[in-house]
This record gives sequence, structure tokens and C-alpha cells, in this order.
Amino acid sequence: MSKKYKFKIENTVYEWHNQFITGAEVRSVGAGIPESMDLYLKLTGKVGRLITNDEKIDLAQEGIEKFYCQESSSTAGCN
Repeated sequence: MSKKYKFKIENTVYEWHNQFITGAEVRSVGAGIPESMDLYLKLTGKVGRLITNDEKIDLAQEGIEKFYCQESSSTAGCN
């Protein structure tokens, strides 16, 4: 049985079958995130990091990766 990796989009937990997930794959999970929104990876104590569609994120890092989205015109970490 293959390992499942957990991550969050906003406050919803999802499982993924691979260690790595791309920004485009994160956008396609659940209800989906439209291209008009920017995708960010939350970083503890820092401003979120903008994730591009072709960027790979390692889900095997310690803790659970947390993603969030914002309107493209807004500043990361400022809702």
C-alpha cells in the first residue's frame, strides 16, 4: 500500500498519493482554485510563498503543508 501525504487548502485537509505535488495539481484538488487567484504556501512566522503551477512542493517535509489563495492583486499575508 502506498503512503498518503496530507496537506491543507484553506482549512480543508486532503490526501495525496505522491511525495511531490505541483501548484497546478493543488489548484485542481477539491472545488479547485481558479487561475485568477494566486496560490501561496503558508510559512510559519513569514509571509506566504507564491507557488507557480509548475513548482513542485515536497509533502514529506515535517508537519503538514498549508496552502491558501488570494486575489492576484493582493499582497501575501494580507487578507
